[in-house]
Amino acid sequence: MVAVDDDLSARLRAIAAVVSGLGAEAADREAEHKLPTEQVSQLLAAGAGALRVPVEFGGSGAPVRVLAEVLIDIAAGDSNLAQIFRGHLGLTEILRFTEPGPARDTLLRSAADGAFFGPAGAELSTPNLTALATTLRRDGDHYVLSGRKYYTTGSLYADWLNVLVSENGEFVSAIVPRRSEGVTIIDDWDGFGQRLTASGTAIFESVRVDPDYLLHHRNSLTNDYMEAFYQFVHSATQAGIARAAADDLAELVRGRTRSYPLASTPEPAADPQVLQTVGQVRSKAYAARANVLQLADTLDGFLSDPTRQRAERALLDSAATQVVNTELVGAATWQLFDAGSASALKSRLGLDRHWRNARTVSSHNPAVYKASLLGDHAVNGTAPRAFLNSLGASNASEQGKAL
Repeated sequence: MVAVDDDLSARLRAIAAVVSGLGAEAADREAEHKLPTEQVSQLLAAGAGALRVPVEFGGSGAPVRVLAEVLIDIAAGDSNLAQIFRGHLGLTEILRFTEPGPARDTLLRSAADGAFFGPAGAELSTPNLTALATTLRRDGDHYVLSGRKYYTTGSLYADWLNVLVSENGEFVSAIVPRRSEGVTIIDDWDGFGQRLTASGTAIFESVRVDPDYLLHHRNSLTNDYMEAFYQFVHSATQAGIARAAADDLAELVRGRTRSYPLASTPEPAADPQVLQTVGQVRSKAYAARANVLQLADTLDGFLSDPTRQRAERALLDSAATQVVNTELVGAATWQLFDAGSASALKSRLGLDRHWRNARTVSSHNPAVYKASLLGDHAVNGTAPRAFLNSLGASNASEQGKAL
């Protein structure tokens, strides 16, 4: 158990109060495509977006371990919300590594005050994330950003956008206000899961960028850590979905009155096979959570001593967590129907959303590649490498800074 001070304890209680109400209407929101704008605002007001902001900027300075617990709780209530926060948490983490300057100081203080960050990295028109068509050109005393992004999870709710571009052979994040002239966010995500994350299109038409708000990614250790961190958020979301599935299944079985002719007892709540299935689903949720907490400890370990060895360990542990949690949550959200009977298929219950949402989260970074990475390291000793280090970061400094 991580020790927390009084201020952080108060913030965690405020977040918990909001989280406690997330699940009540989660299925209805998804069925009606009602965006959780109010819930995002409530979480921000409670301090969820400031957990990792350093204390000197007005945040909580909470360890990643504490963030892990909160993320799992949020995802158990509504997994859309946990994923919506991923881009915000990522930029907050990047800013913790950034050298002192107008961008770092302004943005971290804004996050402490409840501002929200959204991402704009991937593009549909390019073969992969390392090949970006979005452009950034100099125009006098500023830059001009133009392009089209997709998978911009949470940007519809944001105050600031973190736009990934390639400039002079390296990755750069251009941070622009969400309401800048020339910025358009479209909620056109059409995936069958995580429907409320607004993971759609962002269009940038000659958007002005302040040179002070260009963040470079030249530190290879930081890049490794950030790749592990971003995956950590997905894995925490998976763990929350597994717990939600386990809780919903227990409630469903508790209320069942009809059984099968082949069942050993007429009461489903006393049927040993039904109870076994409930227990198996709960065990998978337990294991998924434990994996995330172990990964959080690895990330906190890197932050306390940012070495190459610890950076590689973070990448390997995040990959292993992703591989295993993908299997656990997939099996749990499928298996729950074995104990739910045909009544579990009713649309009003929305139990199918657990499997759809789990499958969607698990598809963003396919686990097969992470399993291959782990196997290559085990057999051949190949060091894992973050994708940000694949362009312009091969000569980056190996030393952590501004941690």
